[in-house]
Amino acid sequence: MRRDVDFDEPNLSRRAFAAAAGGGVLAAASDPAAAAELREGPAVADTDADPVSEAFTPRSWLAVGPFQYQRRGVETGWLFPAGGEDAFAAGEGDTDAPLQSAFAAGATVGWGAVEASDGSVPLEFSDRITPTEGLMPLVDADGLTDDLQDWFGYGGVVYSAGYAITTFDLDAPRRAVLETDATAAWVNGSRYDEAPAGLTLQAGTNVVLVKNTVTLGAGSVSVSFRPPRAPVEVNDLAPFRGTPQNAVLPDLRAGESLDRPASVRVTNTTAEERDVTLTFAPESDGLLTVTTETERPLAPYETRRIETRVRTDGPVVLAGDGDGEAAAVDAASPDAGGEGPPGLAMTSTAVGPDAVDADRSGGTTGAAADFPVASSPVSVLARVTADGVTAERSIPLRVRAEEETRFQTTFVSDVDGSVQEFSVREPPNPDSEGPFDLVVALHGANVPSINGVGAYTQRENTYFVAPGARGPANYDHEDLGRVDDLDAMAEMKRRYDIDENAVYLTGHSMGGHGTWHVGLTNPDRFAGLAPSAGWTDHETYIVVPFERDKLYTHPRLKSLAETSLYKNLALPKTENAADGTLPTFVLHGGQDTSVPSVHPRTYVRALANRGLTVRGEVGRRYSNPDPDEVDAALLEVPGQGHWWDADIGEGADTVNHPDLMEFLLSTTRDPYPEHVHLFTTNLRVEHAKYWVAVPEQVRVYDPTRVDARVTDDGVAIETENVAVLELDATVFDERGGPRRALVDGESVSLPDGDTVYLDFRDDATRATASDPTTAAKGPDQYGPLKEVHQDRYLLVYGTAGSDAETEAARDLANLRSGRLVSRARAPATVVPDTAVTEADAASNHLVLFGRPETNSLLAEYADDLPVAVGDGEVTVGGETYEGDLGVSFVAPNPESDRLVQVESGTSADGLRLTGARDWTPTQTPTADYLVFDDRVRVEGWNAMLAAGFFDKSWEHDPTLGFARRLTGSGGETGDGGDAPGDGGDGVTHYQVDFVAGQPIENLGEEGLYADQDRLMRFAFGSADEGITEKDTAWPSAEIRDCVDYGHIVEDDGTASVTFTVADDCEAVTLSLVAYSMPGDEFSTDTANDQELLEAATGTYGPGEHTITVTLPAPGSD
Repeated sequence: MRRDVDFDEPNLSRRAFAAAAGGGVLAAASDPAAAAELREGPAVADTDADPVSEAFTPRSWLAVGPFQYQRRGVETGWLFPAGGEDAFAAGEGDTDAPLQSAFAAGATVGWGAVEASDGSVPLEFSDRITPTEGLMPLVDADGLTDDLQDWFGYGGVVYSAGYAITTFDLDAPRRAVLETDATAAWVNGSRYDEAPAGLTLQAGTNVVLVKNTVTLGAGSVSVSFRPPRAPVEVNDLAPFRGTPQNAVLPDLRAGESLDRPASVRVTNTTAEERDVTLTFAPESDGLLTVTTETERPLAPYETRRIETRVRTDGPVVLAGDGDGEAAAVDAASPDAGGEGPPGLAMTSTAVGPDAVDADRSGGTTGAAADFPVASSPVSVLARVTADGVTAERSIPLRVRAEEETRFQTTFVSDVDGSVQEFSVREPPNPDSEGPFDLVVALHGANVPSINGVGAYTQRENTYFVAPGARGPANYDHEDLGRVDDLDAMAEMKRRYDIDENAVYLTGHSMGGHGTWHVGLTNPDRFAGLAPSAGWTDHETYIVVPFERDKLYTHPRLKSLAETSLYKNLALPKTENAADGTLPTFVLHGGQDTSVPSVHPRTYVRALANRGLTVRGEVGRRYSNPDPDEVDAALLEVPGQGHWWDADIGEGADTVNHPDLMEFLLSTTRDPYPEHVHLFTTNLRVEHAKYWVAVPEQVRVYDPTRVDARVTDDGVAIETENVAVLELDATVFDERGGPRRALVDGESVSLPDGDTVYLDFRDDATRATASDPTTAAKGPDQYGPLKEVHQDRYLLVYGTAGSDAETEAARDLANLRSGRLVSRARAPATVVPDTAVTEADAASNHLVLFGRPETNSLLAEYADDLPVAVGDGEVTVGGETYEGDLGVSFVAPNPESDRLVQVESGTSADGLRLTGARDWTPTQTPTADYLVFDDRVRVEGWNAMLAAGFFDKSWEHDPTLGFARRLTGSGGETGDGGDAPGDGGDGVTHYQVDFVAGQPIENLGEEGLYADQDRLMRFAFGSADEGITEKDTAWPSAEIRDCVDYGHIVEDDGTASVTFTVADDCEAVTLSLVAYSMPGDEFSTDTANDQELLEAATGTYGPGEHTITVTLPAPGSD
């Protein structure tokens, strides 16, 4: 329902704002000193402050919007050029200045006064979304939504952003807890992404800025400040469709005992560390008391998930009159989530013209099968005690009657040690002798796992498991979601007798997307796939054409972002089905407007292009659902939408269609297939398939392929970008044949042993029974930055600086922690640097927040890290950048086999910039290192001064990165200039350039190789010390396509480079040129003083060649 909000006045003056904000003032409008105080960071909290007396919401606000939706990743802001989010949050924003919005007529919007009601601030802007003044409004206008979608993309129409700001005065500091559903909130300059958040409001004026996503231009944001209930609180359960999100709990089952892990989310509302004891005290018969003490205290204001257990003292007995009905919850009717036909348990089908598909909008449409846990008569009392003060919350537990066949259970993740959940549908014969088939059913967006598994009907000898995937829509079954899917599958195999060769993957909508993604990423885990209504990827599903990363970013920077996300694209991974080991049945409604049929057709077409047999049919039934007849089958059912049931079979046909199930369950996995084709780019994501594995690549992030086939003569193998190949020699026993290999055309005898390694390095193929891998990047560690979340980690803030610097670093750690606690359901423990032990560093990745001057661990590791952060400057790859810069990078811990991920800055302001990046969601591009300035909130990736990936030895490689040359010979490329510089120290210095074409006689006068896109490699040194530094440049694409070259190598007074000319390049002129240098530092002012010492030039055809020049001898002038 729309609110009556007056936006007639497009801009509100500071004076009007002060009046609208209930008597407060925007401090910096008239007091620059106050603004500076806020800008320097929040004041250290007053631990002796009294709490606010009661909950309150400031009544009068200013609101502005709408602004365009942006993808996950860099937190772009819209309050420019009026100062930006940080300026408004600190009280400096100019509310008189118009703000740019592509949605609004005239391209600008202004702040307007609104009134909060019942704790909610209206963000109503739908009347502003007009392509031209006076045109029809967005909603309830035939055809206009389609027009706007053409212009803005679906994501741009459905989603937009709005802000609200207010001030209020207090006569003294007051402790409070912020409750809000905002996507981001700032109070006195500090940012909060997750509620509840403890804080101390300051005496005098307090500034509150909130931002929220609105749908179709309209929405609201709830904001309130309340008294803390205790020093440490148990968070609200936050049930979604009946399943708590802030507590991970197993279901109880009548007649069975239970001892399973659980977790509860708690918040430290104070500015002090708090040791916490969590007790699960039974409120119902049959439960046992479980007490857990936290290993580490909660940091000030930290939110954490604390692990515990739910235990019974014996088999669960249902209360009631003995008629067998479950007294707890959902045994009554399908609409209540009972055991009848599952109906619309996973629905995301639109029920009206204004409904928005759940996968896209975050809403749920249709009649959903919810599970009201609050109605359960069985509960535990979660009691958290800190410093003698206790807070309690009653937590109901679902109870399943004996005849119920689905339930939610919990486990401890192998990935990060967190407590996660999945839901199970038992077969009608669970007590039969196994093994059983296992169908892994991936849930759709905004569908809890218990609802998801409830959509599937029972099948003889078959278990269904719906992994939680870290939440109903948190990871799209990518990244941690994909890992969680595999985690749950592994846990099912531990608990039940599962046939390893009868594990199948299916899912609907987002789960259909996950079926493609997980199945093609980890193809050897499954006998077959069956995606239903599955979309391809974010780029094609939620289209956002006016994305800032697209509009602003340099193409080479874009390529880095795309490289980091390439692992998430499923279409390239259809190559993993090319060997015919992954039979696939694709089901889709012919009138699916949420996920149009072009999505599955694109996949099926890609499979056909890979050489597979594909047959698509239109109708209610598929003519011959036999995986022996076709590799991939597509059935489009006319007249059916996104979620549908046409009474073709038992249960909802969209997931239980009889032809889908017949095809899927007819497939069998062969653990040693005759033909294996592996495609990957990131070895941490996937490096193995059946009996082949790649422990080391030649070049990281490049496409890596292995095609291996058993023949009468052994195995025939072709490779691309493989440095070391691992073979499971059992294949020779299983398939027969001699232990020989024809590898890239070369015959190789294989040694005895269960595992054989083929080493392709040093231009030869060596077979060995021992692992020759030497690269540091591989299946265990690879990067990029967000990889640290896929193992156990600690978030470590620096305490060696001032109180303000400590608080700023801790705020950043809490910001990351809150995001991970919410999205990943992880503990995400925050600790000070002084509390980290050697054992901690040996068993955890460390995420370090602060600068070397303020974080003692960063200072300790600094000399051994590939990025040097200093006061006012940062150096990476030999290039130094100055200013207030944010710095983020990941590298091996110099003192353990774990990783360190550094969040730092060249100054306090630079450090705060790192909070603009949120790496917890999927589709968030990251690299191994990033250096960026304050444009990051406006231009996203284009703010990067340097970004890239380290090579497989975790060393800087300019060909894997991007660097802005701010001084010297210039160019936003990986080149290093043409000379080291001018020092005038009397020593003979030189440079050596490997270039395309003829040499330049007089550098400076005739130009520079880098400016002509001819420079490939360069090195510099001195006659006394030899070559001291070498690096890679970035020549034209034509040169890169023709010539593959190594580094310049010094040997016995000469410099040489070895290179290979491609077969399709007939004649390529190349030169190796040595120049004298007037000093040891490069300057364009002295390029004219460099003298050509020697040049070697030739024209080369296909094949390998070496070119050499003589270097100045020691003692020469």
